[in-house]
Amino acid sequence: MLLHPTISKLEQMRLTGMAAALRDQLSLPNVESMSFLDRLGLMVDHEEAVREDRRLARRLKTAKLHMQASIPDIDYTPARGLDQRVMLQLASCQWIRRQQNILITGPTGVGKSFIACALAHKACLENFSTRYYRMHRLLDTLVVARSQQTHMKDFKQLARTNVLILDDWGLHNIGQAQQRELMELLDDRYMVSSTIVTSQYPIDHWHETMENPTLSDAILDRLVNNAHKIELTGESMRKIKAGQELSADSSQK
Repeated sequence: MLLHPTISKLEQMRLTGMAAALRDQLSLPNVESMSFLDRLGLMVDHEEAVREDRRLARRLKTAKLHMQASIPDIDYTPARGLDQRVMLQLASCQWIRRQQNILITGPTGVGKSFIACALAHKACLENFSTRYYRMHRLLDTLVVARSQQTHMKDFKQLARTNVLILDDWGLHNIGQAQQRELMELLDDRYMVSSTIVTSQYPIDHWHETMENPTLSDAILDRLVNNAHKIELTGESMRKIKAGQELSADSSQK
């Protein structure tokens, strides 16, 4: 049997994992001692693994996460007020399967976005679609899209996303037009998908960041009632890291 034409055909059929596995088998000594079914099984397993790697790469690319973060990299320094048991529970992604939200609050620099991205990264690993947005940029984009009558496509795509990150709630005041877009977005996602929100403001003060009180009540009702709440404390992680780097530089002189 001519193996090189077979490998070429596998690649043309986009079975690159099987092609690579066949090449690997040809380099093994005494590969002929393996049964046909064993060799075929290894090729199929490799193809499946390659395809899953591609799907994961696509999910991560679509997610556009703000930073590289993962659950094992989370810092549980006591001053942060972060419960490791809670994070391990959230890492199971049951909150996504139950269409629940996560609200992360705390001062500037304490790692709110890092935790959000770590949870989203775990969601990608578990085959959930994810998307990261700076909140004010997303709302501005939706307002413009509505004025240009292109918002329906955007809303449908966002409604289908399993995990949506809205980073930096309250960094800019939310005007009434933006509130309407946020209300419609959260209404479409309520009990269907999950949302992660980060904010420097305590949740009790989120009303103050929005212009219309009536819309504020409706928005928070859809966001807060079925949410896990994480309140971070302590100093800025960036400040701590910068201090550690300066100390290391000084010790080397």
